[in-house]
Amino acid sequence: MKKICFIMTDSSQFNILCRDQLEYFTNEKKIDITLVCGNWSNESEKLKSRNVGRVIIFPIERNISLVKDIYMLFRLVFFFIFNRFDAVVYSSPKGLLLGSLSSFLAFHPNRIALVRGRAYENFKGKKRWFFALLDKICLRISDKVIFISNTMRIDYIEEKILPLSQAAVIGKGSSNGVNTDKYFPVKKDIDNNFNILVIGRVCRDKGIFDIYEVLSRLKSRDNLSVKIVGRVEDIESENMLKKVLSDFNCVEYFSHTQQPQKYFQQADLHLFLTHRDGFGNVAIEAACCSVPTFCYDISGLKDSVEQNISGIRFNFQDFDGISQAIDEAMLNKTLFLNNFNNASTWAKTNFCSYKVWDQYLDFYLDSSKK
Repeated sequence: MKKICFIMTDSSQFNILCRDQLEYFTNEKKIDITLVCGNWSNESEKLKSRNVGRVIIFPIERNISLVKDIYMLFRLVFFFIFNRFDAVVYSSPKGLLLGSLSSFLAFHPNRIALVRGRAYENFKGKKRWFFALLDKICLRISDKVIFISNTMRIDYIEEKILPLSQAAVIGKGSSNGVNTDKYFPVKKDIDNNFNILVIGRVCRDKGIFDIYEVLSRLKSRDNLSVKIVGRVEDIESENMLKKVLSDFNCVEYFSHTQQPQKYFQQADLHLFLTHRDGFGNVAIEAACCSVPTFCYDISGLKDSVEQNISGIRFNFQDFDGISQAIDEAMLNKTLFLNNFNNASTWAKTNFCSYKVWDQYLDFYLDSSKK
């Protein structure tokens, strides 16, 4: 039986980013999985209840903590000295940093970095240079590097963080694809209500401040319903969410859902104003439900939102353009949705989860043979 170790910063990331994938590896492909992560979100019990393999909780800090990070590095080095796998796959910022260094120092073979995005995407000057340097070190000591979108891969190559020969994209991108057994269109009652969905972490980088700007520019909010679904990340985002809820009575908030597909299936528009994203899987989940996405034209989303097919990409923080497009969509919802009739077919053709999972597993195990 093949053995793979996955490392991420926190248990919640396995629950969100690897939905159904780990079950498929374990139950269908009979892979022996070990999951190494922190637990600041307190989702370890949920992760263990999935019965996808051994779950090992380490005190991995999400933010930089020099003393604790060095301590964790040494603990992981010893872990990899005494535990060997056919492949070690590390992702998420702190998971990638500690996973790459520890497995390298333990002389573990077949070390694979999975780059989901850059936390420092919007940093400037020396701060950006420092984090880019860390990325360069971690990726260059890895045996293979997978990017979850081609545009992000190109960015890294052009910035000379990584050579072309070491950088790979699996299929059309995405790290998990979309489960078409769960995400599919349903027949909706055509009425006068226009339903907007905002789903994902609630924070500045993921667009909660931008949501306010767009809503404040709409000519009319009559018959408008906005649902915001996701965990609040910090105090400033919580305060902005409260302001959104206070100023716009058309907005409802839900902190969590076990069935995001239900929200997509009832939406007319997925509003995804993130400032940075490695791919943006929620956009293809929306597309599978025949729901178009409005987003910024940024790296990563160029791969997950096909212009005028599965949605529209706008210039960064073009609040006027986005609000105008929503106003027009609200005037004729049927015409608006008909413009994106091919969204579901496009998403299913390119990002069916079973196909994506097989491609990733083949890559992990093929690398172990070399």
